[in-house]
Amino acid sequence: MNKNGSIELNSFANASAVQSNYNIFTPLKNNRYLVYNSLKASFALWDKDDMSLYKKAKKRNYSVHDNQIKEMVYGGYLTSSAVSEMELLQNKYNATRKGSRSMTMTVAPTLGCNFACDYCFQGLDKAFATMDDEIQNAIVETVKHISPKLHSIQMAWYGGEPLIERKLIYKMSERIIEVCKETQTGYTAFVVTNGWFLNVEVAKRLEELFVKRIQVTLDGPALFHDEQRYLLSRKPTFHRIIENLQNIVNNDINIFFDIRVNIDTRNQDHIIALIDTMEEYGLSGKNLGMYFAPVEGITEGCHDASATSMSKKKYGILEADLYRYAFEKKLTSLPYPPNFFGLCTATNPKSVVVVPNGDLHKCWDTVSWPSMAVGNIKDYDSIFSDDRYIKWNSWSPFDDPICNNCKILPNCAGACAYKFVHNDKLRGEAAALPCPSWKYNINERLFLRAEKLGMVKKEDWDDSISVTNLETRDHQYDKKTRTSKLQTQILAPA
Repeated sequence: MNKNGSIELNSFANASAVQSNYNIFTPLKNNRYLVYNSLKASFALWDKDDMSLYKKAKKRNYSVHDNQIKEMVYGGYLTSSAVSEMELLQNKYNATRKGSRSMTMTVAPTLGCNFACDYCFQGLDKAFATMDDEIQNAIVETVKHISPKLHSIQMAWYGGEPLIERKLIYKMSERIIEVCKETQTGYTAFVVTNGWFLNVEVAKRLEELFVKRIQVTLDGPALFHDEQRYLLSRKPTFHRIIENLQNIVNNDINIFFDIRVNIDTRNQDHIIALIDTMEEYGLSGKNLGMYFAPVEGITEGCHDASATSMSKKKYGILEADLYRYAFEKKLTSLPYPPNFFGLCTATNPKSVVVVPNGDLHKCWDTVSWPSMAVGNIKDYDSIFSDDRYIKWNSWSPFDDPICNNCKILPNCAGACAYKFVHNDKLRGEAAALPCPSWKYNINERLFLRAEKLGMVKKEDWDDSISVTNLETRDHQYDKKTRTSKLQTQILAPA
């Protein structure tokens, strides 16, 4: 094993080649296969001879240094019998999660919001209290305390609706940036906003304060969005938001905009129209991209959302189609499975979420529930001995038998720690099956990538064999025992 925790095949001169546990196959017409290895993130197109050679490796004692299989070994599709892929994966995960010299500090200057979205996980009864000077000073002092030990800090401005308190954000950003300059710590920021206050003037000011990304939510074209994401006065919001975006991207502001689209059974048929509307507003091909997310009943504040949530299977199929359509409209990039998707603020030992009264949380989803706080910003170091913090920090996807047997574990890494740590708070399928949409449409999304890269043609897809494994889509998951009645891996061909 080298100093980075990886294992060198050359260390095992006499080792034989075995099939990787992390190969995912998309069968195509004419006995061809798209092959993706989630551990090494390698991607290839095989013909029947390649597949025949791969299968032989299971029966024959090939050396890992055999020239006949060297490309498969290089891509990770075949690996050394002396290598534990699980150990290798776990070492990489732990090094990334616990060895990082970066942190994200999420700050909610207010939990108040000018919107009344019916599915909001924070509930609709939000306090409009703002962050006082004592808490602001404690945040700055904490950054002074932490930053010398770090390579970089990322500030995330969150709410409620953070831009209600945009002047506070400006003032706090200036102070924290000055601290990072003094300690020679890298600094970037992003903002999660509903977009109502996000005009050109605000965007320019945020750009000056090193905000690199801003997330804005649109849940459909005007007719649907305004039924679901309206002001507290029930007035519509769509046209103001999309005109804000249009004005900003046409002013050469160096911020990337992530357009989040929350999807449930009510708006599933309206998302194509939203994509078309964004194209009509001239947002295609700009510094802006869309991504899609299922609405789930993840907290007590949004349990009613479970009634309109889509099943994992149906959502996965729809999402794959939407990414194809949006890519062709220049509103998404080509999909590629993420690396350790589940590594977020909640799993980084140093990262925290700060709410207006100074309480510290590990996860954005708990900010409205004081009982889930792990400490207070006035004594940041005390969090490390808090039982609730320890519960978050000790959680690992490698302790879960379903995750351990899944071929997308290197991509997913458990996806959402909240769904494990606070599984008892969830409702609906989200509670029983905390897997990401990639598990239900990985073949479709990899094929889109291969098609647009010129590796395959659209007609190479065969609905009878190419779809993401149907057993994976339809398996039944028991929340109490955390066991599956069907094999949950994405299977290689026999």
